[in-house]
Amino acid sequence: MKPSEEERLDTSAYRIRVGAFDCLIVKDGSTGPSPLSVMMADPPAGLAGTPITLLAGLMAVDTPEGRVLIDGGNGTHRGERTHVAEEGLAAEEIEPESVDAILITHGDFDHIGGLVREDGVVAYPNARYTLHRELWNFWHDAEAQAEYPEEAQALWRKILPPLIQSIEQRGTLFDDECEVSPSIRAIPALGHRHGHTLYRFESEGAKLLHIGDAAVHPLFLEYPDRLNIRHDTDREMARDSRRMLAARAAAEGAMVVGTHFELPGVGRLTPIGEDRYTWAPVHS
Repeated sequence: MKPSEEERLDTSAYRIRVGAFDCLIVKDGSTGPSPLSVMMADPPAGLAGTPITLLAGLMAVDTPEGRVLIDGGNGTHRGERTHVAEEGLAAEEIEPESVDAILITHGDFDHIGGLVREDGVVAYPNARYTLHRELWNFWHDAEAQAEYPEEAQALWRKILPPLIQSIEQRGTLFDDECEVSPSIRAIPALGHRHGHTLYRFESEGAKLLHIGDAAVHPLFLEYPDRLNIRHDTDREMARDSRRMLAARAAAEGAMVVGTHFELPGVGRLTPIGEDRYTWAPVHS
């Protein structure tokens, strides 16, 4: 990854510095807009019709301990995409063999599909993996997986065997908040899906929280007490996780990145009352 000042690359990628770290946010597909009212319970007055577009994506970070990738995107298993993460990474000369570590936020297919190629071989052959034990256990629980749509089950049957084999060889599981490396912490934020996890980066006093799908749009951080009625498996637990992460991000002055946020996808929260924050994009 070529060091530079923060710069917008194009409509599908964005770069930002976090202390000495160079971070590249790469988008990977999108969905059409839906009104906030189909996602948020009791949306704030005047905002129910706000169009929400969920851009999927992943983030690469160069740290002193090596090159880190957060999640793997969709991959080729679900057909054509409006944005293709693999092309975005290649354009920045990030080769799969150069990735040293993969931090998995959770197991939805738009987060792990790209970790295995179409031919059944893992996409990042040198990477070690970090993930929550609850997700690992879910991947070994056929009865729990059977509660999901057949499309999801078919995709899991396709990619999980080689992925699990790689994690058995080069994986780390955790249960509670822990240090992944001297500059990265894993923070469980359960509720959206099994083992959902945030990752906190810190360098030279600067902090960034990658929140995965704990919030699918900044409005869910501005109003973290509202339920996501469309996306979360355990809505109340996910709401508690949002409250936790919003309070922590605001208290630490940390930048926040969400997988599905529209670019630039990075911002900061300022508290304005109990469970109320304002979102300000960083270098938009």
